[in-house]
This record gives sequence, C-alpha cells and structure tokens, in this order.
Amino acid sequence: KIAVDLNHRHAIPLKALEIKHFCTDLETIFNERYTSTLSYLDIYRIRKDIKFIHSIKRKLRKTDSIIRVTDKSGIFHIGSTVDYDEKIEKYQAKTNAYIQLSSDPLMNTFYKVVSLLNNLRIKQQITQWQHAKMMPDKNKIQLAYLYFIPKPHKTGTPLRPIVSGMNAPTTKISRMLDRLIRPLFDQY
Repeated sequence: KIAVDLNHRHAIPLKALEIKHFCTDLETIFNERYTSTLSYLDIYRIRKDIKFIHSIKRKLRKTDSIIRVTDKSGIFHIGSTVDYDEKIEKYQAKTNAYIQLSSDPLMNTFYKVVSLLNNLRIKQQITQWQHAKMMPDKNKIQLAYLYFIPKPHKTGTPLRPIVSGMNAPTTKISRMLDRLIRPLFDQY
C-alpha cells in the first residue's frame, strides 16, 4: 500500500530501489519492536494498567453506569444509565422527531437509491462519473442512527443529540448535491 501511495503521490516507480530499502527497513523495525522482550518494569506497568482497567469495568457494571466522551473537551463523563435513559426519553417525547424502528429499512433504502441512480443514468440525466460518485457501497452502508453526548459543563448535564448518517445509502448523493449547490449559496 505504501509503495502504491508513493507512486501515486510522488511518481516513484513501484519497483524503485528506494521503496525496496524502505520496505525492508520498515519490516526490520517492526520485527525488532514486537519480538524483543519487555523489561521487568514494563511488564509490571502493563499488568498494573490492565488491573486498573478491569477494576473500572467492574465498577461500571456494578453501579449500572455508562462512560461517554464529552462533546467538546474530549474528557470522559461517567453517568448513571438510568439517568441517561430518562434524558433520552424526555428528549424524544419533547421533540417527537424520532421513533424507534421495529424493522430494519436499510436494504430497502439501498435498493431504492441504486434503482433511482440507475434510472437517472439510463435516461442520461447524470453522467457516468456522477453515477459512480453517488453509488453507495453495499458492504459499507449503515443505517443512520441517533446517539447522545453529555455536556458536563452545563447544569444537570444535558445530552446533545447527534444523528450519524456518515455511511447511510443517501450520503454520497447528499455530498454530490452539496458540492454542486454550495457555490450558489457561497456566491450570494
């Protein structure tokens, strides 16, 4: 992969001597790093860290707690799962914008998107490169989902709702439309 990337970015031939030396040196470094024995002090520290992590896991399970990364600071927040569930239910009741699905519509949505793009291509309403750029990858698609991140800097630690649709079947269409339409909005 590295050789292909160097070839693509810097036009270095795949069979260049530099690439062979680099690959050999890299393999040597990996072998030295992962086959060398650890010092007694390193082994002691690793065991101590593992015990510490296991104790945190036990305490989280025992107290029915949840650990989440906060919104902006990147620190961890430990809260009660009951409290989180209550806040999520209140949010969903207040906004009435989200429902829990009883079935998985992912593949149905995928097939509709593929059918739509194929029809647009057949009618020559989009070009081949646009068709390829917007076509979702069946192996990478994922249903959009809602999750919450705590805001510990605010009173009562409210939760910030986030909808993740990064790998949804329609995401590539959205990106293409954004790329085509954004210049109009930026212009005015």
